[in-house]
Amino acid sequence: MERDPVLRDLTEISVNALKDLELARKELKENDLRMQEMNKLANERVNEMSRVNQQLQDKISFVETMTKSIQEKNEHLEKELKITETEKINYSKLNSLLKEDLTKVIKKEKELSIKQIFLERKVKEQAENLMKGEKMSIIGTFTSRLAHDIRNPLSKLKMSHDILCNSPNMPVLEKIKHQQRIESAISNMTHIIEDVLEFVRMSELNMHETSLKTIIKSSLEGIHIPPSVKLEIKGDDRMTLCDSRKLEAVFINLITNAIESIRGKGFVTIIIKDNKENIEICFEDSGSGVIPRLQEKIFEPMFTTKQHGTGLGLAICKMIVEQHGGRLIYKNTPSTFSVLMPKVNNSTMVAQ
Repeated sequence: MERDPVLRDLTEISVNALKDLELARKELKENDLRMQEMNKLANERVNEMSRVNQQLQDKISFVETMTKSIQEKNEHLEKELKITETEKINYSKLNSLLKEDLTKVIKKEKELSIKQIFLERKVKEQAENLMKGEKMSIIGTFTSRLAHDIRNPLSKLKMSHDILCNSPNMPVLEKIKHQQRIESAISNMTHIIEDVLEFVRMSELNMHETSLKTIIKSSLEGIHIPPSVKLEIKGDDRMTLCDSRKLEAVFINLITNAIESIRGKGFVTIIIKDNKENIEICFEDSGSGVIPRLQEKIFEPMFTTKQHGTGLGLAICKMIVEQHGGRLIYKNTPSTFSVLMPKVNNSTMVAQ
């Protein structure tokens, strides 16, 4: 029996409706999943946007703080600029006043310079007069001593001369002995006179750059050094600006004094030192030295601890060294005379 067409159509419709419903459910489910996924993405985006927004707010806050700080600094700089402008105006006024004062100072300085030249001439004249007076006073003071010192060799000279004149048949050896006495007396008197002349006149220096060891060796050539004296030169050679003839005379005197102080037996050491401010030449000996209470007097004219001589040797040495712009000093333990020469230009250069 055939189905009713209407029922068949309804059935087909129902089946199709169920299929469509199933499809709709499926689509709805898929759409629901999509919506959940989209909602999840939207939440993530919202969170990301919220984080970005927070960062932007932080940056805006930082920028605002910086802006405020810059504004404050600008205000401070504006104040400082106003102060600077005020100070600039004040400095300009002060500069103008200083220029006026400087003009006055220059004018006054020129006037003082002229007066200074005049006063320097006066002082120089007074100093020369004082020096002449002082030297004349010193000469007057030790005239009696010179008379005594010259009288002794003069007496020996006269006595030997009289003996030679009154004894024509004297043996040759005796004649030679008296001639030697005459020569010794003449030499002593010559030495005394030369000391006095050197002390009285201060001749101009003939300055040249010279090796110190050359001057020392030249000095030693004019001195008799006993075999029992050990003489040694230490230190590197140095060039110095000096009058080599006068400095040689100083060295001869100091070396001779050192040999005499050790009584011809012991050691004498000459040391060259390059100090920061000067060149020092030390004359050190193994003698007992000068007792403390006499050390301040050793450079005074006419002072001597020897039985003979004028007592001018060390005074002349001091005068020559000071004429070079240096100093002559003495210290005990060990007994040492030190000549301190100033460094001038290339004076510190090592001699070749």
